[in-house]
Amino acid sequence: MKITAHIAQHLLDVYTGGNWTEVSVADALAGLSYTQASTVTAASPNSIAAIVHHLAYWNKVMISRIGGENPIVPEANGFDVGSLGNDVEWKKLIREMLVSASELAVATRDVPEETLELPIVAGGSSTYKNLQGSVEHVHYHLGQIVIIKKLLTGSSTF
Repeated sequence: MKITAHIAQHLLDVYTGGNWTEVSVADALAGLSYTQASTVTAASPNSIAAIVHHLAYWNKVMISRIGGENPIVPEANGFDVGSLGNDVEWKKLIREMLVSASELAVATRDVPEETLELPIVAGGSSTYKNLQGSVEHVHYHLGQIVIIKKLLTGSSTF
């Protein structure tokens, strides 16, 4: 299997299940209401909804970079989620994040292996570091989501 296919699968696994941590973003978000997802706690200046919005945003940035573009990332960096008015909007945000993850996985699979050591964008780090870093990035935010959820629900499990 190509390394890009492995990276793409690891990306999907952290979002939807089957990764080495046995916790996925989808599992961690299950059962959260829009009010819980919108709550800011002492654990982070960002709500779970803001983190989900950021993940979807960053997936799109990476898709652009794979496509040869170098989008300008504003200071908000995708954490600027609007207020959620109901659970339908919350579920839509989750869906958008999962769709963007799937699209990034497809784009990752299609990256030619001979370009992995080349900068993903002019002046940037290697394509490999960016692709692998995308997986690490999701794991980092998954940890935040799990901690915030535990604070919100008082649960000792995710």
